Amino acid sequence: MTSNSTTGETVWYNVYIIYFTSSSGPPHEGIALVPAQLPDQAGGRFYHVKGTVGMGMDYECRPGYNFGRSRSFKDKKYQFQLPKSYLPNFEHIASTRPPPYDPRALTESNPNPPVRDCASWVAEVLEEIRALLKANGLTT
Repeated sequence: MTSNSTTGETVWYNVYIIYFTSSSGPPHEGIALVPAQLPDQAGGRFYHVKGTVGMGMDYECRPGYNFGRSRSFKDKKYQFQLPKSYLPNFEHIASTRPPPYDPRALTESNPNPPVRDCASWVAEVLEEIRALLKANGLTT
């Protein structure tokens, strides 16, 4: 079951990794939670870290973001479904996961080990929410 079709109320979110083109380096990544009942899966709650790794990135939540209309939108990749009741858990995990910061990114061309970036942050948040869902019997 993915939605309550009689009221259109959100019961489940489809979780996506969203990719944006970047003028300086690899694509920028974030996480979108899109109400499963929406036929156009191009907008919803958006979570990401922004800025530069070397100066320190900042966490941002955009509760109503139409990423599909962004000029820099490149692609989305479906991950799993999240029950709406887990939204507070997801937001806690995303907001408390430290944003990437590594001054080596400013002074070293190939730091070893590599610096954490937005893709690392996205993977860490998704890994933690997957573990929570699995621990509660909701496999993804």
